[in-house]
Amino acid sequence: MAKKKDFTNVNTNPVYNTIADATAPLPGQIEITSSGETVETVTEPRKPRKGYTQAEKDLFAENLQTAGRKGCKLPRINLAFSPQVYDYVKTMARAQGITLTEFCNKIMQQHMEEHKATYQKAVEFRNSL
Repeated sequence: MAKKKDFTNVNTNPVYNTIADATAPLPGQIEITSSGETVETVTEPRKPRKGYTQAEKDLFAENLQTAGRKGCKLPRINLAFSPQVYDYVKTMARAQGITLTEFCNKIMQQHMEEHKATYQKAVEFRNSL
């Protein structure tokens, strides 16, 4: 028969300390003590959030640099490519040293410039409805 293990000498303080830290109230929370009293913990003042003007947001969007900036977002679209087209986009973007997004935007911009008149007619038609 197997011998029973003796766990009486195991130091369990780190486990209890981790549990106490994880369940401790956050700053600004109300804590109810074992005697039923409510105690509000002291809050540390937060640093004010950086705000951006519309001109700054537009500049960040134009340069595709909105990551990590609160309130600055780019329109997104989910695209599916055929394997040949995806390989072309990936290879050409790497060859030019730019991201796939930058490469796709560059191609779309060129297409827009080539078909500017058709685009203007389509916008006029859409607005006339």
